[in-house]
Amino acid sequence: MALSSIRGGFLLLTLVLLCVWQTRAQGGKAIKIADLDLQVAGTAQAPTQYQYAFQAGDVVVLDLENKAKVNYKITVTEYFSKSALYAVEETKKLSKLKLTIPQKSVYTITLQSLAGTSTRSHFTLTRIPATAQTQNFSTHVAWRTVQDTTWTTGTQKVLVKTELVPEILLDKTFRLASRTSIGSNNRSFERFKLPAGTRHWVYWVGVGQESVEALQESGKLVAKGASALLTGSNPLVAFGLGLLPALPQVKSSGYISYYLLSQKNAALFKAEQDGWKPYAVLKGKDVLSDYGKILTTQTPKTEDGYLYLGFENPSTITGLDLTLKIVAFVEQPTYQNKTVRKPAKITTRKEPILPVD
Repeated sequence: MALSSIRGGFLLLTLVLLCVWQTRAQGGKAIKIADLDLQVAGTAQAPTQYQYAFQAGDVVVLDLENKAKVNYKITVTEYFSKSALYAVEETKKLSKLKLTIPQKSVYTITLQSLAGTSTRSHFTLTRIPATAQTQNFSTHVAWRTVQDTTWTTGTQKVLVKTELVPEILLDKTFRLASRTSIGSNNRSFERFKLPAGTRHWVYWVGVGQESVEALQESGKLVAKGASALLTGSNPLVAFGLGLLPALPQVKSSGYISYYLLSQKNAALFKAEQDGWKPYAVLKGKDVLSDYGKILTTQTPKTEDGYLYLGFENPSTITGLDLTLKIVAFVEQPTYQNKTVRKPAKITTRKEPILPVD
């Protein structure tokens, strides 16, 4: 009983596999994919071409009715390799020409009349799928734009790094007279110009020798190692580079006020005439010593390109010695010659997109 059941099951499995094999072996139904009345280009024109996608194993049937009875040159080629599937130099017609497609790809059918001008013809193309499974394979060809680049090599300066280089703009000591001093002015100004490429600038102003000595003392904090090389042990430079978080504030016997001005306002300020107006970005009122960091983006643009720092001694009796230091920090790029790859020529073309199964 068991042996009979095994034999029956084996027979059933064999019948099922045979049915599957027969279904797969059965070819698909013929599909007419082109039925065209057309003018085939002559020898003085670009050839007439059509692109279709075919599946491996497809049989394509070509018919060409030549109504002008002139010779044609006809080729069928695989698009990507340009290898010929069929080629004839001279023929007056095609009648049920059958071609078996060797691989899934796009194929170009090229027609050209050997007459000088185009001639009228009727062209049909039929596809017979290799199997029923590929019956619905799309023969339509979509296109995409592709850029082909031809490259060359050359030498080019390439930015390697950018460093901040300090540039001292002002470092001077001068005297501001008292308000009652005869023949001297209790107001003065100093002008300066930022170099091209300045990222930011710093200033320090101090009254008397005590302020200067306190500033010099802070320079000992950067007097060794790499900091000394970068700053030259200059505390204002160290502050501008971020190596010192702050500069000293000291007591002194007098105080001053200072303002950032344009050329016109600096003249009015020094002459003690009404109408002068300082820039809001930088000023100090009744200070003994002061400092700050100003970004170039915060710095006002002036007509003559210069900035003016105006100073006033409000004391009626005591003249004051004032020290002013200004340092700009300029971006200095470093370049190296490097061999680089550059596009020499870019051409644009269209190529077909192979359909999915």
